[in-house]
Amino acid sequence: MTLGLYDSERRYRRRVWTGFVQFVLFVLFVLVVSVFAYQMGVEQVKDRDASLRDEVGQLSRKKGELELFVTQLQEATHTAEARSTLLEQRLQNEVPQGDLARLAQLASERLTAGVSADRLAFVIGAAQNKRNCQPPETKRLQPSTQFYKSPNRSVSFVSGTITVVGEGVALRDSSGGPEGWYDPTQTVTLRITPQGGKEQLVTGLLPLHQSVVVDNTEYRFTAVAGLRTFVEVTADRCGYP
Repeated sequence: MTLGLYDSERRYRRRVWTGFVQFVLFVLFVLVVSVFAYQMGVEQVKDRDASLRDEVGQLSRKKGELELFVTQLQEATHTAEARSTLLEQRLQNEVPQGDLARLAQLASERLTAGVSADRLAFVIGAAQNKRNCQPPETKRLQPSTQFYKSPNRSVSFVSGTITVVGEGVALRDSSGGPEGWYDPTQTVTLRITPQGGKEQLVTGLLPLHQSVVVDNTEYRFTAVAGLRTFVEVTADRCGYP
């Protein structure tokens, strides 16, 4: 009976020690797992910190590159603005303006039409403000319209040397119907034909102006609205050039 009691106590102590050992092992396991997890966390934090440092470094480099690009762009813009100002100044200084530009355009057109440079130089050299002019001559015509061909639509100057024919747009009454004469507020067309020469056409709102050179005489025509159905045409005759 004493032996059985001894075995029971021995088994009890064995169970106690076994439980204690298991508890110690469990605690050690938890400690090991905790230490491992902590270490893994530390490593992840280190990796994340290193990654963030790399990103910060890359962003800093990109920021520096962008700042350099912006600086270069600003310098290029300032250079372009300076060149533009210089070119504008050169354009103003070198390209004809105003009356000089108009004369240059006329000279270019005459050269293109076949007039020699020597002839142009002679005409320009001979030109002067004081001219040999005859007293102006004024006549009136009644422009034809799309609805009425006026018998008085043309006039001639200097014994038929130059003929001027007028055309206009029919005047409308209050109901929109066409009248028998032209509307002076609408476009008027003058056909100016020198005897044996080429017809010149001038179109626009009155007053109209046109110059025609025949031989050594320049005829300057001015057309203005006259009484009701008429257009008054004045011709000035001056020596040319």
